[in-house]
Amino acid sequence: MQPNFPFTAIVAQDRLKTALQLISIDPRIGGLLLSGPRGSAKSTMVRSLASLNHEQSFITVPLGASEEMVTGSFDLEKALNDGEVSFRPGLLARANGGILYVDEVNLLADNLVDLLLDAAASGFNLVERDGISHQHEAVFSLVGTMNPDEGELRPQLLDRFGLMARVETEFSIEQRQQVVQQRLAFDRDPAGFVDLHRQALGQLQARLDWARLHLSEVIVPPSISEQIAQRCAEARVEGFRADIIMHRSSSAYAALSQRLEVSSADLDEVEALVLDHRRQQSSQNPPTSSSGSSYSADSSGQGQEGSSIQGSWGAMESVTTKTAESRALPVNHFGDSLKAGAGRESSFTTRRRGKFFSPAYASAKSAGRSKIDWFRTLGPVNKFRKLGQAGKRRCLQYLYPRLRCRELNLVLLDVSASTLGGQGLDQAKGVLKELSRQTYLKRQLLSVITFGNDRVSTLIHPQRAPKNIQDKLDSIRAGGGTPVVKALDYAYNLLNRQAYQQLDCSIFLVTDGRLDPLAKTHDLFADHCFTLVDIESSRVKLGLAHQLANVVGARYLHVSELALL
Repeated sequence: MQPNFPFTAIVAQDRLKTALQLISIDPRIGGLLLSGPRGSAKSTMVRSLASLNHEQSFITVPLGASEEMVTGSFDLEKALNDGEVSFRPGLLARANGGILYVDEVNLLADNLVDLLLDAAASGFNLVERDGISHQHEAVFSLVGTMNPDEGELRPQLLDRFGLMARVETEFSIEQRQQVVQQRLAFDRDPAGFVDLHRQALGQLQARLDWARLHLSEVIVPPSISEQIAQRCAEARVEGFRADIIMHRSSSAYAALSQRLEVSSADLDEVEALVLDHRRQQSSQNPPTSSSGSSYSADSSGQGQEGSSIQGSWGAMESVTTKTAESRALPVNHFGDSLKAGAGRESSFTTRRRGKFFSPAYASAKSAGRSKIDWFRTLGPVNKFRKLGQAGKRRCLQYLYPRLRCRELNLVLLDVSASTLGGQGLDQAKGVLKELSRQTYLKRQLLSVITFGNDRVSTLIHPQRAPKNIQDKLDSIRAGGGTPVVKALDYAYNLLNRQAYQQLDCSIFLVTDGRLDPLAKTHDLFADHCFTLVDIESSRVKLGLAHQLANVVGARYLHVSELALL
C-alpha cells in the first residue's frame, strides 16, 4: 500500500495546515471545510493528515452513499441466516478515532451532510430503525472539500462546519517550483520520500499527542472569553455556535503551542477560520457610490430619455442604488415550469424477484401497520412463520420512492448602466427580493447572476434561498456595458453541470432589453423556459425587451404590471 504524502512536506498553506491540526486535536470543533478550485491538491492535503498517525483510520464517504451505509442499519444477512436482530456498523463506526473524509461535500445530499455534522459535534451515533435501537461512540475528525465552481453549500449547512479554510492559489515562482519538485520526488520513490520527512513527522506527532493529552487543562481567562464574545458580535453571527467553536479552537491552538492558557494571539490565529464563513455584512448604512454619495436617477439630468442612455453610460463609474418596493410575479409565472406530479412518490420497475407486497402489507397480528413486518417476512420459516413448504423463504419486491426533484429559480439580472435610467434597477431589486422570499418559503434553490460593468458575477450561488437577501441587493453595483452573451454562456454551463442536471429550473431574465443581438440565438433559450421581466423605465421606450421575448419564445412581463406588496 502506497504511503500518503507527508504532512510536513506541504508547501505554504499555513492556515489550512493549522486548521487540520486543530480538528485532529479536538474533533468536537465540528469539522473542517476546505474550499478551493480543482487541481489545488485539497484531497492530497487531507490524506496527508493520516501520515501523522498510521494507526488512525481514514474513511471516505462516497457521493453515492445511502443513509444506512453511513449510520449503519439492521443486519439483514444475520436475520435471514440466524434469525438474529443485530446492528451492522456503518462508516461512522469505522471512522471512530480516525478521520472521516467527504470529497465534494457540496454535491452530497443535504440530509447526509446534516447527519455527519450531527455525529461530529456530538461524538456519538444513534440509530433507530427497522425495529432496532443502537448507539455507539463516533469521535472522528470530519473534513469536507468542495470546489465553489460546482455550487455552494446552503448557509445552514455551512454554519455547522466548525472551521472553514480557503486553499491558497497564488504562489511565488519559487513556491511553484518547490511544489512540483516535491510531488515528482514523492511519485518516484514514495517510501524514500516519506523517510526523508520521518523526523519532522515524528516531532509534529509528538506535539499533537501533547496537545491532546493536556487539552482539558487549558484555561480560557474571563478577559479572553469577553474578547471572543466581542469578536462574534462584531461579525454579526447568528446564534452561539461561533462563540463555542472559537473557545474550543483557541484552546486547541494554545495546546498545540504547548501552553495551558489562551491568549489574544490564539484568537487572532483562529478567528478567520471560525468567523469568515459566518460573518454577516452590515446593512445599517445606506449604500453609496465610491465617491461617498448615494446615487439617485431622478437627480441626474441623464437617464431620463431613451436616446441619452446609450451615449456615454459605459464610461461612467459603477454605482449602487436603493431597492424599490417588493413586486410579486403572478402565480402562473412563478415556478410553473415544474412538472405535474413532481415530488409524488411512485414505484419504479423492480429489480428484485419475489411476490409483491405493498407498504400496507400486514399480517394478522400486525393489521393496520403502514410498513412491512420485516422480521416475520425475512426471517427463517422455522422461527417466524410457516409458509407451506419447510425451509421456504419469501423474497420481497420493494417500492422505490421517486427522488423528489429539486427546483431552482435562476435569475439573470441586468446591472448595466442603461438600467439606471428611470429607476429600472431599483424596481428589479424589488422583484428579486420578493422572488427570493417566495423561493425561501417553498424551500427551493435560488441562484442570481448579474451582468454589467462588462463582466459577469455570481451574486448568489445555487443554494437554498437565504432568509433575507437585502445585504446582497445593497452590494450590487451598476454601470458599464452589457455582456449578456457571457451571462447566458455562464448560465448554460452551470445548468449542464452534473450537480444541476436533475433540477427543475425556472429562469428569469430581468433586463431593459438593450442586449447584444447575438443573444437571440443562444442555446439557453432553446433548452429552457424563460420569463422575461422588462425593467425599461425611461420616458422614451424602445420596446426591445418585448421584441426579444417574442423572438426567443419567453413569457413577457413588464415590471409596472407586477403587483406592489
